[in-house]
Amino acid sequence: MSLWQQMGRWVRRLGRRARSTVSPVPEIPAPLWLSTLAAYPFLASLTLEEQSKLRALAAVFLQRKRFHGAHGLQVSDAMALEIAAQACLPLLHWGEPQGALSWYDDFVGIVVHPGDAVARRQSMDEAGVIHDYDEVIMGEAMHGGPVMLSWQAIGAGRGQHASHHGHGGQPANVVIHEFAHKIDMRNGGADGCPPLPPGFMGSDSARQAREIWQAAWA
Repeated sequence: MSLWQQMGRWVRRLGRRARSTVSPVPEIPAPLWLSTLAAYPFLASLTLEEQSKLRALAAVFLQRKRFHGAHGLQVSDAMALEIAAQACLPLLHWGEPQGALSWYDDFVGIVVHPGDAVARRQSMDEAGVIHDYDEVIMGEAMHGGPVMLSWQAIGAGRGQHASHHGHGGQPANVVIHEFAHKIDMRNGGADGCPPLPPGFMGSDSARQAREIWQAAWA
């Protein structure tokens, strides 16, 4: 059994355990959904069954999350849906919506900036000297906190196919990039390895499971 098949089976089991009674999920209007698919060829190229699954995931996502526009930006329904559909794509084959979206349960807020944001950073050099500097970012996922996204960067991905790559070290899709970090962070910092179940791929320990994961990616 492949790594991803094993991961999928575990995620579905986790989803079944996480089910609970929730309020009815509002239906996403068909015109709004179709316009979102039309804007992103990599979503439009999904099968009809996959599009239906993604629509259900996005509806639950929109019910659970709260969008905040920075610097006076008004986040419309169309904007929120574009973000939701892309954020849910990594969870498409991870079981029913309620369980799959439990991976994003550590936060509620999504802050959308009109353009790139400037973050104040600190770093220590080899001599132990602390340096303060500004970093321009298109998005940021905070451990246990909200997700920040640049609407300008999101817009740059419209009309692009899944094979499109970013330039200058930047992600081709800022939404998927930041929400992949959120999945990764469920067991701590962003180290490239999400939480793995006991016995993952026949492993005897959490350490061995991580070694299998890292070897597969390498």
